[in-house]
Amino acid sequence: MSSIEEAVPGMGLRPHFRSLLERWDSTPRQGLPQFAGGQAAFLWRGPDEAFASLYLAAEAGLREAWNVRRAHLEVAAPPGVRLPTPPGTIVRGFTISPDGTRVAALLSASASELAEPWILAAGAQPVHIPGPTAWYAAPVWEPDGGGIWVLTGKPPCQQIIRCPLGSGQMQQLPLPAELGNTAGSRLALARVGEHLRLAAKNPRTGTKEWELKSGAWDTVAPSAQAGRVELVSDQHGTTATLDGRPAYRLSPAEYVSAFAVQPRADATDLWIQTASPERPSGVFCVDEPVRLSNSSSDSSSRIVHRKVTAVASDGVGIPVIISARASDLGPDGLPVQPLPLILTCYGGFGVTHRTEAEPSVPAWLESGGVYVAAQLRGGGELGEDWHQAGRGKRKMRTILDLIDVAGYLVDTRWTTPAQTVPFGASHGGLVVTAAAFLSPASFGGVVAVAPLLDTVDLHRHGLGKQWLHEFGADGECSDHDRAAYSPVHLLRRLGSAALPPLLCCLMGRDERVDNSAAVDVVTGIRERGDRAWLLHEDRGSHGQRAAPDVLDFSAAVLAFAASISREVRPGSGPCP
Repeated sequence: MSSIEEAVPGMGLRPHFRSLLERWDSTPRQGLPQFAGGQAAFLWRGPDEAFASLYLAAEAGLREAWNVRRAHLEVAAPPGVRLPTPPGTIVRGFTISPDGTRVAALLSASASELAEPWILAAGAQPVHIPGPTAWYAAPVWEPDGGGIWVLTGKPPCQQIIRCPLGSGQMQQLPLPAELGNTAGSRLALARVGEHLRLAAKNPRTGTKEWELKSGAWDTVAPSAQAGRVELVSDQHGTTATLDGRPAYRLSPAEYVSAFAVQPRADATDLWIQTASPERPSGVFCVDEPVRLSNSSSDSSSRIVHRKVTAVASDGVGIPVIISARASDLGPDGLPVQPLPLILTCYGGFGVTHRTEAEPSVPAWLESGGVYVAAQLRGGGELGEDWHQAGRGKRKMRTILDLIDVAGYLVDTRWTTPAQTVPFGASHGGLVVTAAAFLSPASFGGVVAVAPLLDTVDLHRHGLGKQWLHEFGADGECSDHDRAAYSPVHLLRRLGSAALPPLLCCLMGRDERVDNSAAVDVVTGIRERGDRAWLLHEDRGSHGQRAAPDVLDFSAAVLAFAASISREVRPGSGPCP
C-alpha cells in the first residue's frame, strides 16, 4: 500500500457506521418483473446476499405476493424458483422469452461491465452463447423464441449479432447507413410486434429509430410513451396515477425508478418500483380496482425530508433536498445547532440527482448529521433547458451552483463550512473536486468517487468519446475553456490557500474513467502540503458491486466525513 492510501481519517469510526448500514440494509432488493406466457422473471437480493439473482414465478403468484395491500416487507424469500447461473457471475440485464419458460441474461464477473449472453431455465443448466459481449444492452428474443439479438461491444464500437439457439451460425447485421458515426449515441434494441427495432439517442441530433423488415432497415417514428402512468405533485407530496386515477402515494424522499402496465383479460395491473433511503428497493402491484395506497415507510415520523430552493449567485433557484432527524430540528424546522452535512450532487448529462436510495443516508442521520442532494444545472431535474444550462461552455455554472448551495446551507444555519463535506461520484466527482479547488473555504472536506478529473483529454477515459458533446469537446469549447474547471489543470494554477482534505475513491477495474488522473491529483495535493488520500477498491468497477463491498465502502466514506467534520456522535443510538 502506498503512502497516499494509508491512514485515511475515521478508521476508528468504521465499525460504528458498518453496524448502522447493516441494519438499514436489512430489507430485500426487488426488481421490476417482466411478463410473458403467464410467467414473470425478476431480480431479487436478500439482505445477506452479495448480488441479486434471477427468479421465475407464475404471474398470478407474484401478483398476490407483491400486492400493494400486503405488508410484504418481511417476506423472507420471493415466490417461484431461482434460476441457476454460473458461479461468480452477476446479472447485467435480462429478457424473458416469448413463452415465459426461459430467460436470456447478460452475465459477467463483478469486476467487468462487459457481459456475455446466457440462456437460463428452471431446472436446467445455463447455456452459454459464446462470442458476443454486451454493455448493459439486454438481449432481444426473436418472436418464435428460436434465437436472440445482441447489441455487442462497448460504446461507441457496437454491432448487432443474431444468435440462433441450437444449430446455426451467428449473423452480423449491418447498422442503418443513416446512423453513420455512433460516437456519442446511445443504442438500444427492442422488439415491436414481429420486428426488431433499433433506437439511437444522441444529445445533438435527438432520437432516431429503425425497424428491420425483410432484411432491411426502415426509418420509423420514435416510440411514444403510453402516458397511462403519471406522477402528480402537489403541496402534500407526489402521487402515481393510472389512467388519471390515484394509485400510489409516495413518501417525501421516495421516487419511482420504473413501472410497467400489465393488461389482463378483465383488469389492468400497475407494477411500480420505488426507492427511498428508508427502503432502497420495493416493487408493488396495484391491481384493479385502483385504490390509493400509501408508502409503507415506518420512519416517516423520525426522518424529515424537505425540498427547498437555494438562490445561486446569478439569481437562479437551485432545488435542494434536505434530510435530517426530526429530533435534531427546532420548532422553526431548522437545526438547533449547525450539524455535520454531506452535500451530494451530479450535475451532468441531463441525469436527475435525488437523495440516495441507500442505507448510507439514514446511517448518517442517526449519527447526528444532515444529508443533502443538490440538483445543479447540467442535470435533468427541470428538463432539457436545465441540462443545457450546465453543459458545454456553461459547465462552469454547474460547479458555481454547488458553491452557492453550500453557502446557502451555511447562511440558513444548517451547517458551517468546516462541517460541509461534498460528495460526488463520476461526473459528480468532477464537480465537487473543482468546487473545492475554486472555493476551498466553502468546504471542510471532499469525497470524490471514481471521479472524472481530466476534462481536456477526454480520450484518456474508457468512455471519453461518448462525453465529447457534454463538455463541448466536439467543437463548441476549446481545451483552454475546459481547463478552467478540469481539476488536473486547476491544480497547476492554484494559489497558496489551503485546500480541504480530499478522499478520492477508485474502483479497481474502472472501464469508464481513467484512474491515473485521480492519482495525479492526489499526489499533486500532497506535494503542495495539503491532505489527500486514495481509497482503492480492488474488486470494484464503475458499475454494480457486491453488497458487502458497498457496505464497507460506505462505512469508510461516512467515517471519513464524520472525522473531518468532527461532530459525529457514535453513542447517539437509533433515531428516537
